[in-house]
Order: sequence, then structure tokens, then C-alpha cells
Amino acid sequence: MMERIDTEVAVIGGGIVGGSAALFLRRLGVPVVLLEAALCGAKASGVNYGGVRRQGRGIEQLPLARRAHELWGQLPALIGIDGEYVRSGHLKLATSDADLALL
Repeated sequence: MMERIDTEVAVIGGGIVGGSAALFLRRLGVPVVLLEAALCGAKASGVNYGGVRRQGRGIEQLPLARRAHELWGQLPALIGIDGEYVRSGHLKLATSDADLALL
């Protein structure tokens, strides 16, 4: 791409963080351009669902994880699609005392 684009904010990277930053800046009326070398969300952000899980997190991470969980549930209203996000649970089992210590 060789054209000049005038904007107030350029976000480099179309993963979870970059995409979210661009979305919410634009919703505030800030001119923003999102630059991504490949497909948005195609790398790590496309497989980790933005840290929505709450189980197994440090206590200091829970407020942000709780907010992420709330926002992912609002994807259809925010961006017009569900982003293939399916809210489900998971279960971790310890089969030994060593596994339990890790959990």
C-alpha cells in the first residue's frame, strides 16, 4: 500500500488488542487506521479468544478477564457478528498430587 492516509491514530496489528483499540477509538469518533500485515486475528489472537477464561488466573487479572467476558458476549451488537465465539466452560482435573499442586 503506497497511498497516504491522514488519521489521528494508527494502530499497528489487527489482533485482539489492536482490533479492540481501533474499534473503541472509532466508536468515540477518533479517526483511526488499523494496519495489519495479514488477516486480522489470524495469529495468536485468533486462537486464544482474548483471555476470556477466568479459571486459573491470578487474582489481579480477574477484573480484566471479567470485562473481556462481558465484551465477548456483546460482539454481535458491537461488530455485527459473533466472531465465532461460543461461551462454554472447561474442567481441569488432577490425577495426582503433583497435578493438583500445578492446578
